[in-house]
Amino acid sequence: MDAARIGLEQDNGEMLGYNINSEIQNGLYLTTETDLINENIDNFNIDIEVIPNQVATKISKRDKVAIITFVVDESRKYQYLVGADLDIEKMEKMNSKELPEQIKDLVKEAYSLTKKNKLSDLL
Repeated sequence: MDAARIGLEQDNGEMLGYNINSEIQNGLYLTTETDLINENIDNFNIDIEVIPNQVATKISKRDKVAIITFVVDESRKYQYLVGADLDIEKMEKMNSKELPEQIKDLVKEAYSLTKKNKLSDLL
């Protein structure tokens, strides 16, 4: 799959495009191209602290999705977009070659954030 954009509605109602490279399954997308990830980081104001010789990881909640960002170094970055429509049981059954266990744990954590109600949903 070539790069694509998914429209994500922001809290202020504005639509922003989120860059993806592939769909792992419905509700779970992967971005691997550094330029696209840098654009996503800028567009969605993701503040990730990079520490030399360590993998930086950040889960960012945005409305009904969560974005997991990994930064190994300036040329190796990865992002997963986790939507509220993810079939979490199907994801958990994926073998570790398709999705490593450490990533599954982060996806589950990110998915739990998509299910939490915003204050505005409760009023």
